[in-house]
Amino acid sequence: MKTKLLFNILLYLSLIFLVVYLYRLNVDEVKGLDVNVLYLLVSLLFLWGGFYLSTLSWWYVLKKHNINISKRTSLKSHGLSVFAKYIPGKIWVVLGRAAKATEQKYSVKTASFASLKEQLLYVWLGLLISALPLFLYRGIDIFSISVSVLFVGISFINFSDKFRIFVIWSLKKVLKKDIEIPHISFKKNLKLLVYIFIYWTSWIIAFYFLSLSLYPDTTVQIGFIFPLSVTIGLLAVIVPGGIGVREGIMVTFMVLSGMPVEIAVSISVVSRIWYISGELFIFLSAVFVKKSN
Repeated sequence: MKTKLLFNILLYLSLIFLVVYLYRLNVDEVKGLDVNVLYLLVSLLFLWGGFYLSTLSWWYVLKKHNINISKRTSLKSHGLSVFAKYIPGKIWVVLGRAAKATEQKYSVKTASFASLKEQLLYVWLGLLISALPLFLYRGIDIFSISVSVLFVGISFINFSDKFRIFVIWSLKKVLKKDIEIPHISFKKNLKLLVYIFIYWTSWIIAFYFLSLSLYPDTTVQIGFIFPLSVTIGLLAVIVPGGIGVREGIMVTFMVLSGMPVEIAVSISVVSRIWYISGELFIFLSAVFVKKSN
């Protein structure tokens, strides 16, 4: 009962914060754009497909932790909590879907641990994929070095027991509370990495076609800017949903690729609305599944 109440509170809070964000969104930047409708539809197909594939990744990581729910329940728990990222504090992204997935008989703590594990691998793989635009457009500078150090740090946290224990000990000393970070075996999680890689790939293709729909001279490499902007935005803990961070990174790298500033800014704004359409797709899919039970 408490788990269900917690999830319902998170659900309504996330919708409130989403409405606030949409109200503040500046759409003046996207007026007067020429849009290739065919490419835009292709981008939406891959975007929405990636969101559906992410529910399968969530189902699989729960299964690995002996939480045996159906793929329909996985879609429902993932989809209904998708807007939790707009609530300040990234913990709600991890906790929201875990609370919904365990309403009946499973441990919320175990599901939250599984959720955190997938999020850590999601960020790690996103940063790895981001190496292409990072060094192609910036070369070796303070930003690329910082992101590289961040990637190495997350790699050690994910896959090195000694480093993970040291980080836990350090956080405990600073925060004066027990912190748990899941142990991740690279070998044992290869299949999970494949699931995550597949939906990252779907989103990279989606972003390329989105950019192509607005700027015909878009190069294939532009698609790889998306995982970089999303992962850095996700790691910006204070900012709900990575608001502003994601767009700033997108604009910077698109301009470095040779795209006019005005077009780059427009694409970054459109990408927010475009990405929310994917979140709305998986949310409504979850509502449909819930109603049809």
